[in-house]
Amino acid sequence: MRKLAAGPTPAEKSHSVEVLCRLALWDRSSSILLYTPIAGEPDPLPLMQMPGNRSFLFPKITGDRLEVYRHSAGSLWTVGPFGIREPDPESWEAASPAEVDLALVPGLAFDPKGGRLGRGKGFYDRLLGDPGFRGIKIGFAWEWQIIGEVPGMAHDIRMDFVLAGEKIYDPGSRLDKPEERG
Repeated sequence: MRKLAAGPTPAEKSHSVEVLCRLALWDRSSSILLYTPIAGEPDPLPLMQMPGNRSFLFPKITGDRLEVYRHSAGSLWTVGPFGIREPDPESWEAASPAEVDLALVPGLAFDPKGGRLGRGKGFYDRLLGDPGFRGIKIGFAWEWQIIGEVPGMAHDIRMDFVLAGEKIYDPGSRLDKPEERG
């Protein structure tokens, strides 16, 4: 999966942003955790342009954990330890994992049951496993990132849904099937 993600992205258009915005859970969410994409990951940043009164949160690596910061008009970016663009704490408001209503989570691979293969450092597992975190976890993927089964360990956090292109995988772990608006 690392080799696939590092190579040229297949000619695949992601409709995930549009699909997500049609779901009732989008309407119910006011604080959304996004990420800045790296090679091989779908881009969730267009969600920031969607109408509505939402705040957007982003993770920042600090030691072995992800801290969460709220984006505002004056927010500046910095480059983190793995070359990923992340919040500059001098210009961002610190937030708590408990404030996240909806989290879009990147990964190398996902399975239809909500399994997620990360990049091996456990940053997202620790954030999403925080006792205060109560948000809905959505694996945000390309269709080619969906595999039969992701091997897992006890500390791995499963996704409530996986959104890949136009497909929604609902393992039934948190909610009934998401409702679409008419």
